[in-house]
Amino acid sequence: MAGKESLTMEMSRVCLLLLLAAATEGPKGVWALWGGEEGMCGRLSSFPDVQSDVYITGLLGVHGGGRCGLVDPAGVQLMEAARWSAHMLNEHNFVPGVTLGVNIFDTCGGPDAALRAGVSAMVEGGFLDDPDCVTGKHVGVLHTHPDNENLVNFLEDVGVPSVSVGRPDLRPQMEAVMPLLLRINWTSVAVAAPSVALLREFGNLAANARICVSAEAILPYTSDQASYREMLDALGSGKTRGVVLLGPQDKLHATLTTAAAYNYTDFDWILAPTGPIQEHFFQGLNKVGTGLLAVRRESQSVPKFGQHFLDISATDSTLYPSSLTDDYVEEPAVFQIVEAMFRMGAGIRRAVFDQCGGSGWCSNASVVFTDPHSDGLDVIETLSIKTQRPRYQVLQLTDNDEARLVFQKVGYYSADVLDLDRSVFDGPNKPRPHPCRACRCLNVGFAFLIDLRWRTNAWVTICATTAIIGILLAVAIFVFIAIRSCRGRAPEGSQGFTLLLLVACVFLYSAILPYSFEASSLTCALRPFITSLTYALVFSIMLARSLMLSTADSEGLVGHVSGVVQTALLFFMVSVQGGLGVQQWVMNPPHTSFSHPSSAKGILYTCSGDRLYFLVSQSYVMFLLLMQLLVSPFIVRSRRNYHEGLLYFLATLLMAGVWVSWATLFMLLPPVWSDACICLGLAATPTALLLTVFIPKTYLMVRASARESACTTPIRPISRPQSVHDLPRVSSLALYDSISHLPEMSYAQVHAPSHAYTPDPTAHLGHKESPYEAYSHYQPSPHKVTQF
Repeated sequence: MAGKESLTMEMSRVCLLLLLAAATEGPKGVWALWGGEEGMCGRLSSFPDVQSDVYITGLLGVHGGGRCGLVDPAGVQLMEAARWSAHMLNEHNFVPGVTLGVNIFDTCGGPDAALRAGVSAMVEGGFLDDPDCVTGKHVGVLHTHPDNENLVNFLEDVGVPSVSVGRPDLRPQMEAVMPLLLRINWTSVAVAAPSVALLREFGNLAANARICVSAEAILPYTSDQASYREMLDALGSGKTRGVVLLGPQDKLHATLTTAAAYNYTDFDWILAPTGPIQEHFFQGLNKVGTGLLAVRRESQSVPKFGQHFLDISATDSTLYPSSLTDDYVEEPAVFQIVEAMFRMGAGIRRAVFDQCGGSGWCSNASVVFTDPHSDGLDVIETLSIKTQRPRYQVLQLTDNDEARLVFQKVGYYSADVLDLDRSVFDGPNKPRPHPCRACRCLNVGFAFLIDLRWRTNAWVTICATTAIIGILLAVAIFVFIAIRSCRGRAPEGSQGFTLLLLVACVFLYSAILPYSFEASSLTCALRPFITSLTYALVFSIMLARSLMLSTADSEGLVGHVSGVVQTALLFFMVSVQGGLGVQQWVMNPPHTSFSHPSSAKGILYTCSGDRLYFLVSQSYVMFLLLMQLLVSPFIVRSRRNYHEGLLYFLATLLMAGVWVSWATLFMLLPPVWSDACICLGLAATPTALLLTVFIPKTYLMVRASARESACTTPIRPISRPQSVHDLPRVSSLALYDSISHLPEMSYAQVHAPSHAYTPDPTAHLGHKESPYEAYSHYQPSPHKVTQF
């Protein structure tokens, strides 16, 4: 059965490759697979190398732009770096008896084109061809698309070993831009770059330098001016006119061309080209380009390759631009390409030594590309690879007497030192300052800077309005109960925990605030921590109070939970959640990630983290709610503190329903609604408390006060009796005044013979009469009915 399943999987993989090849190459690809007139023995790749024993397949973006029609100078330089590295390894006989070759497949810079190029490379590399057609063995793939998950997964599925070259390290160049911005007083800038990763890194560096990034945009992949105009509109939304452009020369040129075509002449520019920058690209852009500054790389990590590239560009102008020595700039990824080629060569050499007898290539050899730092370190020295800190030139584009734009060197940056000529500040093209005055900073997502951005979603407005109304209502109830407690008008018990629960409701409403702002380092850090802590505070107060109510009338071992014990229990329960929150914060610190925005708003971010992990982080809060749900039925009959037990029971049921609702929606709805679901719970939980506990309790307190006022009537002051004979008279006047009793009697009448309306005068002799027994001596009146 295992062999049958393996065969089925292999057939499925072959069918997938057939379909992909047909979709990629059209009829040619289909005929090639079936051995038609145009077989695979002909053209092996887009840019084939010389005949070799072993081939490395390169997936590099040699072209770019619309329909892959523009030559990418950076891609050409990387392609030649791969070929030059293989040539140098062969020259030094790095793999005994084996020559290395590199076949380059053009990925055109886009993810879909890269996947199609990968399929073509697998087909043309001989994986599905007749063995008689194979002229060389393809042992692995070198590509510059580590973020293309489709391509990476495809290479893993077909079982091809690969080495990826990551994004070039442009951080040193951005570090060189920061002191230049501060020197010319650009503390509020807009920035455009080819990727979100570069924008994030630039924003981080700018935040550390106290520079505000007011607007961000991604340089378009296409070359049409509509896309660039849309990008310029996004940059202009930042209310600053100082723009930093980071990217290849062709995209910088397209941006300035669009700015000139649509009259964006109020922008000032600083260019940070990732490769060469040449004067002839900027001719005719005088009204937007005059006076701009550029930070260009000057040093080289692989000087021998630089000379090789200049030599080959002088003989072949089809792909290689004609460059002078002063115009040549080494791409930052050249060093990474050379290192990757050396790593792949070391893996091939290890396979030859272990599986092929130490010389020559054998068809059954398998290659594994691992870290080769213990293999052939002498080659690094032979190739003259230097890992020195780069040096950058500061150039200024000025026009001469012939209205021709030329670059002049006005400074340099090296070893964290910026040396700038005075001509930059004294000349006619002195850059205008762009200070940060009441500016809004997008890079607040990377540091705690000046401003935050309020979210304009409808659900944010609804939740914020509900929170404001709830906070005002809670404050009003707090003042009412506090005043009654201070005046002694709340006789049914202490209101301390009631006031504390109101404060917790205010905190729970306030927890909506981090979700009302766009994602940043501050808001992403506060959201899970504040949410769980405020929930725990509310449920801990209710649970501590419910435990007191459930044991208040019981006797025995449990006894009565005093106020001190309630407070200690509350402190312990809240402290547990605080400790858990800090632990989660340290072990899994929250951070921001890119969220695809509409171009009009520039780049937006979202807080990272899995939704299931967020619910798991609320497990202690769910435990407190469950305990409150179990305890609350035992306090329903408690009449203490204005029927607090019944009110807590109803509130617990309603809050449990709220939690089930928002948690279910949180898991079922798309991730874009996650924050809205959390805010729904944060707003609905304290609202349920106000509706089921505090508003009814306030009503009961007011009604009790009104009943007390209605039952209180003025009573005539009773004078102190002078003798024991005055006691019946005084008591009678106080109690029978409302029923028109007999008028006041004289001393003689008191000592007159007894009759039906007078007490027995001898009844008090022999014992001390109690005031409560005074009325028992009176006989019932035959003429009046008296009710007590």
